[in-house]
Amino acid sequence: MRDYESETGLSEEQDMINLTMFTTTDPISFAEAVNSEKWRNAMNLEMESIEKNDTWELTDLPAGGKKIGLKWVYKTKLNENGQIDKYKAMLVEKGYAQQYETGYNEVFAPMARLDTIRLMLALVA
Repeated sequence: MRDYESETGLSEEQDMINLTMFTTTDPISFAEAVNSEKWRNAMNLEMESIEKNDTWELTDLPAGGKKIGLKWVYKTKLNENGQIDKYKAMLVEKGYAQQYETGYNEVFAPMARLDTIRLMLALVA
C-alpha cells in the first residue's frame, strides 16, 4: 500500500491507468452530454432499455398532484485495465424532491430479498 501512497514502484502502465481513472470527465448536465455522439448513443440505449422492460407507464397527473422530475446521470465505465469499457447514461428520478407525508407513502417498488426467495422455495419444497 505504501507504493500507492508514495507513487514509487509503480510501472508506467499503472501510472497510465491511474491517470485515466482521474482524467475521465463525465458530463454533469444534459446540455453537455447532448453535444457528444457517444453520450447520445448511451442515452438512446437507456431509453430503449426502459421501453423494452416496460419500466414506466405514462399517465395523467391527478388534480393537486406534484410531479417528480427526472435527471440524467452519466458515468464512464472502465475495464480492469483502466481502459474505457462503455459510456453509461442513467435516467433517474429526483426522489430527493419528495416531502414526507406528501404522497410519500404512495410510491411502491416491489423488491424481493434473497432470504425471502429462499423461504418461499423451502415452503414450496
